[in-house]
Amino acid sequence: MCGGRASRMQAGAEKPLLKVSGVPMVERIVSALAGSTRFGRIVAAVSPNTPKTEEFLKSKGIEIIETAGEGYPQDLSRLLSRLKPEMVAVVPADIPLLDAQAVSEILDVASKQQEPAVSIVLEKEFVENIGGKPSLLFGRYCHSGITVFDTARVASETVLERYVVMNRKEIALNVNTKEELELAEKLLVQRA
Repeated sequence: MCGGRASRMQAGAEKPLLKVSGVPMVERIVSALAGSTRFGRIVAAVSPNTPKTEEFLKSKGIEIIETAGEGYPQDLSRLLSRLKPEMVAVVPADIPLLDAQAVSEILDVASKQQEPAVSIVLEKEFVENIGGKPSLLFGRYCHSGITVFDTARVASETVLERYVVMNRKEIALNVNTKEELELAEKLLVQRA
């Protein structure tokens, strides 16, 4: 998913193309997905909000699905309707610490669940302890932005969803501000 407006970032550039250690965040996501060797194809959902991201991804040979950019739920619905019937891992373009090992572990966990959607969440405290600011909060948990859908079983706007807690640094940092972009850089250097 790389079609959002990035209104909180105020960076003057499209958020998926912002660089962490010299590599655009969206390229880091594509590399993590490809490196897991678990996908038959990688598709990017873009919108009128991200024309340069679309151009960049096309230059890398990534398949594109255009959405209206009206909001995450609407764009997600459009994406899923175009990818039926398939297992689809939806990953945001702004979690630059994601790596192939974390992707594989997420898919292993999701494959053991029985619901049409499996969302990966983290404990709010875990995210705060690494210096992140949790978004998409519900109770003591926050959403990673990663959900695995069985589109053959997604019949309507209301989807039965199972939440699975995975406290991993690789998915804990969702970059929405300049400060989080700096933190991503710092955490990547520490990991190396």
